[in-house]
Amino acid sequence: MSDAEPQHPNPQQARILAAARRLFLTHGYNGTRLRDIAQAADVSMGGIYHHFESKAQIYEALFRQTDVAADLLQIMLLFQADDFPENLGQIGDAVARTVRNHRDTFKLFYVDVLEFQGAHAKPVIQAFRTQIAGFADKLLARRKGDLADIDPAILMRLMIDTFLHSHLEAVMLGTTGNEGLGLSPDEVTRQMAQVVLYGVMRRQPGASEA
Repeated sequence: MSDAEPQHPNPQQARILAAARRLFLTHGYNGTRLRDIAQAADVSMGGIYHHFESKAQIYEALFRQTDVAADLLQIMLLFQADDFPENLGQIGDAVARTVRNHRDTFKLFYVDVLEFQGAHAKPVIQAFRTQIAGFADKLLARRKGDLADIDPAILMRLMIDTFLHSHLEAVMLGTTGNEGLGLSPDEVTRQMAQVVLYGVMRRQPGASEA
């Protein structure tokens, strides 16, 4: 998409992007032709070239269109809650919702890793990582005296990634993530939060729960 084009696609652009996303997710980037996108979007080849110079430009536009990083940043507000870090279960639920709401975007990231070595997905992920590192000290400052002596950015990455990768696996494979456990998804999230908070060792009798 050229710099002169509007930030919000017009109806024809939106159809082209939606069709391209479906085809890329189904057939991959290399398995999708520009003509396939035009047919799926019900536009002529001229209509495609009116908005995009190439298939590559459509693909790049899909990555600029995603707001998944912004949604993940909203999760950081939960780190400022009065009950943090005991609210890790809520953070896990929020991560799960984000993954479900943006499942196609995350799948597109996987396509990018397979076909482009992550060239387009990497800047999105790195921007999120950079923002985590920049905010971590401030977000965790209130409970600094209670937390382990570990770099705040690493603590936040662990807390988020524990849930992120678990729910990504479920979404990518079309499972619920609790198969064979005999536990509800909520209970799985709660127990994962407990492991992140207290580790895998049994706490000593009389040890503080905080």
